[in-house]
Amino acid sequence: MTDTGTLFLNQQDVIDAGAADVDWVGAVLEQVFKLHEEQAFTAPPSSFLKRPECPHVADRIIGLSAHVGAPFDREGMKWIASSHINPEHGLPRANAVIILNDPVHRLPIAIMEGALISAMRTAVVQALAARYLARPDSESVGLVGAGRIGALTLWAISKWFPDIQHYRAFDQNAGRLQAFAEHMGTLGITVEPVPCFQDALSEADMGIVATTESEPYVTAPEFKRGALFMNVSLMDPTFELVSAADKIVVDDWHQSVHSDRVLARMHREGLVTRDSIHGEFGAVVSGHIPGREDPDERIFWNPFGLAIEDIAVASAIYDQALSKGLGKTLRLVDQEWDVLF
Repeated sequence: MTDTGTLFLNQQDVIDAGAADVDWVGAVLEQVFKLHEEQAFTAPPSSFLKRPECPHVADRIIGLSAHVGAPFDREGMKWIASSHINPEHGLPRANAVIILNDPVHRLPIAIMEGALISAMRTAVVQALAARYLARPDSESVGLVGAGRIGALTLWAISKWFPDIQHYRAFDQNAGRLQAFAEHMGTLGITVEPVPCFQDALSEADMGIVATTESEPYVTAPEFKRGALFMNVSLMDPTFELVSAADKIVVDDWHQSVHSDRVLARMHREGLVTRDSIHGEFGAVVSGHIPGREDPDERIFWNPFGLAIEDIAVASAIYDQALSKGLGKTLRLVDQEWDVLF
């Protein structure tokens, strides 16, 4: 292989390559979950950088690395940093960079803006989960957390569930909630701001939590019969809510229980085991286990968020960028590799 340089893609390049196309990203992610079921990937545990003087759950840097098998056959890392005070300063809470390497020589073939990829794959995974786990006749969606992930998740769901009648949202910051509703209106999605999280979730066919809360607060009455509860964030649902589920579905069992999220805490207390959950989402997508079987069953969906999702989407974006002539080629080394010797 000849070193052809490293393709640098900024956020606009990433968008132009397809990152904002829900159907396209969804097709990539559906492949990813099938590969997960086939074990056609390698992904070590995520690396967390947390400083003791910054105890907030959202104050961290995470390194997620993976190799994803064919048809992607690429490896790389997402380096995603987060600070809970950023929105107060007009900055995004999270920022990220993704580096892709070829799987043979391990040369860096791409460096790209990763926050949009990370947010889109998170949102589209929820829409994909809804396809398999929500009632197909769902009419209402409730959201807690009026941030970027929440907005993208509602947008992605609206693409695949055009008959949704009611979107309700709650956020502790009333100004942010109002701005969120106004922004969603420009996208053709009417969101009703509500005064408490109970009003957002208790009648929702799809309930979504996307916050940075560090302690559980959502209880079983907010998980109605027949609903899909999407635990996109960290610690919002109580043990009581999870225990009310007829089915628990995870993206990756090992990752889910080696964390500090609610399911991991329940596992450590012996309240949830591998045998007690319904299974992993890849098995549902592959048709090895059923998704929703009963319109009245409560399904708890616990997406940890997987590096293989990021690397596969980034790989597909890289291929699209090459075919469209997007980005700028950089050379990390201008001379021969052995110039010093």
